[in-house]
Formats: sequence, structure tokens, C-alpha cells
Amino acid sequence: MPDVEQFYDYLKDHQDEMVEELGRYVKSESGSREKAGVDYVGHLVSGAFRELGFDVERISEETCGDHLVAKRLGKGRGRALALIHLDTTWPSGSLEENPFRIDEGRVYGPGIRDMKGGWVVLLWALRALRAAGWDGLAETTVFMTGDEELGSPRGRSWIEREAEHADWALVMEPARDKGAMVVSRGMVGAVYYEVRGVAIHATMRQLGASAISEAAHKILALEALTDVERGILVSIGLIEGGTARQILPDRVTMSIDLRAPGVQEADELMARVHEIAEEIVVPGTRTIMTGGITRPAFEATDGSKHMLQLAQRCALHFDQNIEGIYVRSGSDGNFTGAKGVPTLDGLGPESAGNSGRSEHVVIESLPRRAAILAGVIAGLPGLLDER
Repeated sequence: MPDVEQFYDYLKDHQDEMVEELGRYVKSESGSREKAGVDYVGHLVSGAFRELGFDVERISEETCGDHLVAKRLGKGRGRALALIHLDTTWPSGSLEENPFRIDEGRVYGPGIRDMKGGWVVLLWALRALRAAGWDGLAETTVFMTGDEELGSPRGRSWIEREAEHADWALVMEPARDKGAMVVSRGMVGAVYYEVRGVAIHATMRQLGASAISEAAHKILALEALTDVERGILVSIGLIEGGTARQILPDRVTMSIDLRAPGVQEADELMARVHEIAEEIVVPGTRTIMTGGITRPAFEATDGSKHMLQLAQRCALHFDQNIEGIYVRSGSDGNFTGAKGVPTLDGLGPESAGNSGRSEHVVIESLPRRAAILAGVIAGLPGLLDER
């Protein structure tokens, strides 16, 4: 089997090309709510996969970016599913205030960390494998989501369908601190309450039912569910209601964010959120609850731990000790992990800045992370023998 040092020798000679390619993707803006931009950058990256011998299928969408599925058959064993997303949180025009630029070994630009840098790491890992003559998987699939930053409401079912046939999932979200990778993610929920009451003038309040008063009780009850030590977080991020100062409102809407570390905690939290919706404190009101779990929790399994151990062995070539961590935020890896597919997340480049103007990728990490990923992919068939 080709080794990581061989991959890295190839990749470090192409570091400038990696940065150049990354620049092309970043300069093609692809904000989640701008379908034309997402579809255009999807066209660019799908061309790169076709050059690597993949067949690419387009899944058309009317309101969000199209999803793309790239597949290539091989001569080996096992089926790997890699996950990337084409959209970013940055709307069109962001390049004007946050242009693509290189400064002191870092490269900046909208969406460069999350997750266009991950595209480049994946593509060049595959190129390094090709250069080494390695073709040890039976099938390699790359699913490119067009609406991930919106929670993948349209992409989810397609990802889960691909997961049915996968032995492993590789998620190209950015690396965490000190190059850490992600072996488990918590549940993410988006719940909406619509509190309905009876509108009346404030001077006749005994005949009405204030939706705002009822909502206030529910807010306190929901916030009380937060247990930071257990990793359970409940946040009310948006409230709308009322028509005039002197009128008791008959309608309030609330947008609620939920986080829980595991399946059991998620089930308990959702049950309690349902109960709070059904409880009535202000007579004459009622609450309609919609939404639910948008990204199910995925917990570390023996399979994901074996994948991490493989990555850790590859990282030793660079004297790096990579940890496998739990994070509260979600990714498309939640869907594969929840389906029981061994999933390793955070395989993208070393970076920082979240989604602000300081968002950047460490240039020297591009060939290093691509070499580690190539080593992981090359080692996947061997994991079949450990089952």
C-alpha cells in the first residue's frame, strides 16, 4: 500500500496549485440562498471530479442549489462516501469586503474554511492516490449538498440514500483545534411555536387571552431545560407578535434552537419540548408546535474509532497527535453517523475564523491534510478485516 510520505512528496510539490484552485472556488460565490451561484460552483467542482474519472449526476432543485453525486468504480474492496457541501453562509457581494487574499501563510476569503478548503483537500487526496497508482476501493462516491448551511432540508434524504450503500463516510468539514477530527456530533433541532390567543383592547383584558403572556411562560420553561454540564442547550432566537401597544395579541411565533449530545438526551429533550407546547398557563390560549430534529445525533462507534486510529497513524508522519472530539454543531455527517455508517468528520484543512472576515486556511496544512486523507482512504479496505 502506498504510504503517507509518498503522498506528501507528491502533494507538497503541488501546494501552489492547491492554493490557485482554492482561489477559483472562493471567487465563485455560492451563498445558500442564491441558487445560481451554488449551481455555478457545483459546475466547476464537478468538472474536477470528472477529470478524476467520476461520473457525475445532478439532482435538480427549484429553490436551493442542485445536489451532485459523483461516483467512480474501482478494483478493490469497500465503498466510501465523501460528503462536501457547495453552499456557504456568505451572500453574493461578500468578496468586495472580504476578497480572496494570501497573508503570512494563510489564505482568506468567504467560505474558504467552511468548506471550500475541504473540497481542495479531497480532490488532491484523490489525485495523489491516482498518481501512486492506487485503486483499492470497489466504489467511491462524493455527495455534494446544495443546501447544507440551511440544514440540508432537501439534501438529507439523498445523503441517507447514499449512506445505505456505504461502508464508511468521510466528511470534509474543517479540522478543529490542533488538527482534531470529529468522531461524534450532537443533535440539532429547530422547533417553532405558534401561540394563539384572543385579541382584545387592553381595557377589556378579562375578555381576551394574551398570546405574549403565554409565550413568556413558555420561554422561561424552555430556557430552564438548558443543562450546560450535560450538553443540553435550548435557545429562543426569534420572537414575533403583537399589533399595537394597547391590544392584547392573539398570535406570537417563536423560533427555538435545540442541542443535545446523544440520542437518549435528544429524545428526552424533544419529549419535554412537546409537553411545554401542550401546557396552558393563560386560559384561552393554545400552542401549535412544528419542526423537530434537523440533524440527529451521531455517536462514536467502534467503526468511527477505527477510522480515527487510521488517521492518527497517518498523522504521525508529521509528528502530529490528532484527537477525536465531540462537537455540538451539526454537519451532513450527522445523517451518515445516525444511520450507523462509520463516520469520520473534520477531515478538511487546518483553519480558524469560523464564518467571519478572519476565516482562513493555513496553506501548509493543505498538502499535509490531503496526504493524511489519502492515507486514510488507502487504509479503509484493511478495516474490513477488523470487523
